[in-house]
This record gives sequence, structure tokens and C-alpha cells, in this order.
Amino acid sequence: MDHEPFHHLRRRDFVKYSFLMAAAMSIPSIQGCAIPKKNVPALDYKTFLIKNARLVDVVSGQVVENAWLLVDKGTITAQGTGEAQNNQKRLVIDLKGRYLIPGLIDAHCHSTSSPVFSMSMIDLLHHSRQQKQNFVSSIESGVTTIRDMGAFPGLLHMFIKDIEKGNMPGPRVVYCNSILNVMGGHPEIPPSDVNIFAKPASLFIGMIMDNFRNTAEMEEYLEENARGASLIKLTLDNQTIFCKKNKAIPVYTKEQLDIIFRFAEKRGLPVVGHHQYKYGFDRAMEYPFHSIEHIVNDTVLSDDDVIKMAKRNIAIVPTMTVGQSFLMEEAFDEIPERYRTPEIIKELQVRKKYFENEAANHCDPLLHRQNLSALKYYKTIGYDNLWKKKKFLVNPEVFFNMIGNGYASLKKMNQAGILIGCGIDAGMPFCYFGGNYREYEILQRVGFSNIEILRCATINNAKILVLADKTGSLETGKYADMVVLDKNPLEDIRVLRNPQMVFKQGDLMFSAGNLQKDGTLPA
Repeated sequence: MDHEPFHHLRRRDFVKYSFLMAAAMSIPSIQGCAIPKKNVPALDYKTFLIKNARLVDVVSGQVVENAWLLVDKGTITAQGTGEAQNNQKRLVIDLKGRYLIPGLIDAHCHSTSSPVFSMSMIDLLHHSRQQKQNFVSSIESGVTTIRDMGAFPGLLHMFIKDIEKGNMPGPRVVYCNSILNVMGGHPEIPPSDVNIFAKPASLFIGMIMDNFRNTAEMEEYLEENARGASLIKLTLDNQTIFCKKNKAIPVYTKEQLDIIFRFAEKRGLPVVGHHQYKYGFDRAMEYPFHSIEHIVNDTVLSDDDVIKMAKRNIAIVPTMTVGQSFLMEEAFDEIPERYRTPEIIKELQVRKKYFENEAANHCDPLLHRQNLSALKYYKTIGYDNLWKKKKFLVNPEVFFNMIGNGYASLKKMNQAGILIGCGIDAGMPFCYFGGNYREYEILQRVGFSNIEILRCATINNAKILVLADKTGSLETGKYADMVVLDKNPLEDIRVLRNPQMVFKQGDLMFSAGNLQKDGTLPA
């Protein structure tokens, strides 16, 4: 099986596959395809005043009544309470007592992924539309900044360019380019087994994984992949999450990790690590990781584990929504007794409701139906045959354990004061962009207070993205990343499902339809 890293092919391979360029480029192409901002009147928002707001201060946890903010060229330049002076006749947006929170941040997503278990070229248009919609859905859900944790780099940069040009609404993007990984490490699926055109397409859009075969190759890829990136992402586990009899997968050597961390320190780049097993957690604790992603599934972390993590100042983005999405009850004739806990039963109920009623609002309906159909493979093909039949469904026990053990570990982390961020691994099957509220509501069921949840999605995430001096809270000198809500999120976290207005760096990107042409809002 050919595992060659696709965007490092030899020149003759480039020529060989060049005739497929048009097909490959049809996936990312959005040039000249402007997606308008939804329900946004044509107003000059260079300088404007917001007044009569109930401003949610995520740092103090308080609501500031009758607040006003002055925005100039994308930055909050002044703020206060009471009657604001408008001597320069600026545009005024009167929120009439609505709630104002910082722009939400998604700290773990894959924005250029098409969220399916397998991909057919006959559905190319659906995948292309979905990839564009990932960025639009982020904005419409109140997310003004995302951290992409593994992308098709060429495709990602095309989208970023279109967002910057104003061809489509989209969030600010922090990214790692590709994931730097050992050949055969997680996720060990050969892209050509997902789609036969993956190899030629990679010549133009790159690959999500930089799979190296030896240390020299790793150093070459590391240098190349770091260009323009804001972080380096590694994977740390020694076991697969897929339905395979051979569970072992390769890991980095100590020499390789030492090289990576020296390189990262020299470049000033944070290093983050994917882990879902205790092995990966323990390895992360041996190095100066900036954050770890997901949460241990095969045990509840001990108090000593959590204390060690807190002392090392390592943050976490737990992505509990992945655990809920991959509670593959379809794999069982009857859910085993050990998994019939109140927490898991509740998440199964929420999962079913989301799949049936909400998911089609966030994902192309055809692609969502294909994902649902793929769940039948557990029975029709059988667990032991899935991998050899190139059906890449996950081992359900990993994710039943992620919910069962992860709930308890996450509570310990929160009590220990560990910096906890928020993301849903959007871009993975069933983890659809626009559904970030699922993570907020899971955190509430875990036991987080509403202000703790809001901090996870704003100021905590800003710290994890190393952007806390620019965004994450509504303070003078920071970007005017703002979301208007009809209700108080400190009383009802579900209000985050329905933003009324979304500003990114002072630019009104989305309005639910209630903003008038003169900038006023009805009562």
C-alpha cells in the first residue's frame, strides 16, 4: 500500500497527473464566486457607536448594563456606560437592551475537510459547496476566529484569500497547515483509499498529513510546513481508533520529538498534540506542549495526572462533541451494560435528536444521509471486515469510553484550574460546522457553569490561540469581534444557538434580519 506523502511527488509524477488539474481544482475553486453576507444592509461600518447594550464581561463574569462601545477601523477604541457622546455624527447601532458578547472562537476544526466517511467524485459539487459553507456557517454561528488543526494547505489558503478579498464571509483563521506525522501514525488511512483522485489532487491542494518516513525527511517537511503557520500539530497515540485487529501504530522517536521542540522554540511556534489514549497523555507530559487535543478514553485521569498537567501549564481542547457523535450504538445489537450510564444514555438521546432534526441545517443533506447510511456497515460488513474493505468507521468502544471517562477527567481538570478551550473537531463526520453549540451544551451537562462555558469559547480559546491581546473579550484596544444575542447567555446557554448579529473586526458579517437600513434595531 502506497503511503508516499502526496505533495512531495517526483517531477515526472507531476507531469503524469497534470491532466487532472481541472478536476482537482474544481474542489477548492471559489474564485469569482462571491457568497454574499446574509441579511446585512450596505452601511459604512468604518466608525460606529453601539449603545444600550448589556455587555457580558467574560473576565469578571458580570453583565454591564447600559453599555456603549466605540469602534473605529475594526478596533474598540472607547467604552463606557450611560449616555455616549456622538459629536462626529457617527452611525449608531442601538441594541435596545440586547446582550453583547465577544466573538466566539473555535479552537479545533478542519475547515477544508468534507465531513464524510468516504467520498465519491459524482458528489463533487456537494463536497465543494460544503467546504465553502464551513466558513460561512462559522460566522453565522457567531464564530469569528477558528484554529484549523490540519488542512489541505493549498485549499485552505485559497479560502483565506477569498475571505480577505470579501468574496465570502468567513472567520479569522489560525492554522498549522498539515499535521506533521510518522508514516502510518494517526489517522493512518491512506487518502487514496478514501478517494482514488486524492493523489493527483494533492499536487494542487496538498494533504492534511505530512507523513515522514525517517528523521531527515521529517526535518525537511517540518521546515516546509511551518511557513506561515501559527503552530505545529503532532499526534501522540500508539493505538488506532479504527476497527482493526492490529491496534498498534508507530510513534515519534525521542530524537524526533527533541528536534521538533527545538525547531518550535527557535521559531516561536506552539506545539499541540492529538491524544485519545493515556499513552499519548503521558508522552505529552514529558514535553512543553502548549495544548493537548481531545481527552483520554481508556481511563479516568488520576489526581496526580491532573496536577502534573496544571503545573506544566498545558491547556486542553476536549472536543467532547466527537465523543457524542461517535457513540456508534449502531455497532451493537444491544448496548453493553457497562455503557448504560446516565451520562452516556443522555448523550445518546441528544445525538439522536441532532442527527434527525438539526444536522441537515449544518451539512449538505446528501452528505449527511451518506454518513447515516455508512453506520449500517457495522452490521452488513461486520466489525472485523471494515478495515480490509476500506470502510473507515471508528471503534465505538473508544468513544463510549471517551464519554464515560472523559466526563470525570474533565471535571477534575476544571477544578484544578487547567485552561480549557472549546471546539468540536468540525470537519469530521457528524461534527458539522455551525454546530458548536453542541460542545457548549455538553460542557453544561458535565457540570460547567454558563460563565465557564462562555470563557472556554472566548477568552480561554483566545489564550490557547495566542490571540488574547487581540480578541476573546470586549475591551478597549482589542478587535471589535462581537455577537449580539436576544437573551442572557449566563442564564440560558442555548441562546448561543441563535446569534442576532455577528461582527468580525468591526465588519458586520451576519444579521438575523432585524437590523434596519439606518442601523437601528426594533424593540
